[in-house]
Amino acid sequence: MSAPDDHRLREAFEELSRGHMAALQTVWRECAEPLHNYAYALTGSQEEADDVLSEVLVRVAGQGRRLGQVRNPRAYLFAAVRNTTRSWARRLRRRAPEPPAAAAPVRDPDVREAVLALPPEQREVVVLHIWGALTLAEIGALTRVSPNTAASRYRYALAKLRESLGDETDGTDRA
Repeated sequence: MSAPDDHRLREAFEELSRGHMAALQTVWRECAEPLHNYAYALTGSQEEADDVLSEVLVRVAGQGRRLGQVRNPRAYLFAAVRNTTRSWARRLRRRAPEPPAAAAPVRDPDVREAVLALPPEQREVVVLHIWGALTLAEIGALTRVSPNTAASRYRYALAKLRESLGDETDGTDRA
């Protein structure tokens, strides 16, 4: 999976701000997979992830002119997924379950298991940084922690992943 193209996303947001709903297809093409992976990692349910993503896209389509003021569409979309997921959990008065093994966007079962064994805050940073292609500063803003805290969570997560996967990783990404 490649990272969303920020230039195309900015153009799509500009088009949406002018009422051209066809630009929503560009947003979908660029971001559906990483946003869905993130929603799935947060909810632990394929159906809920689908519903969250649908709600986010409907809300984006309804934002109108405000979208033209969004500086970082990719970060905006990840924040929308996070906020929608939390809003749903509050409405249902329950906490999102721990995600099942399939929720980690990794094909290698050993790596998937190691990612899912991370504490939730570290797992979220790893998913957003590696599969969401967000910077640590963007992750800090999204999760409402300092960029240094996001970087520390990422660093600790990598150390735990290396430890659980053994020295065979040699700093390379098996995901």
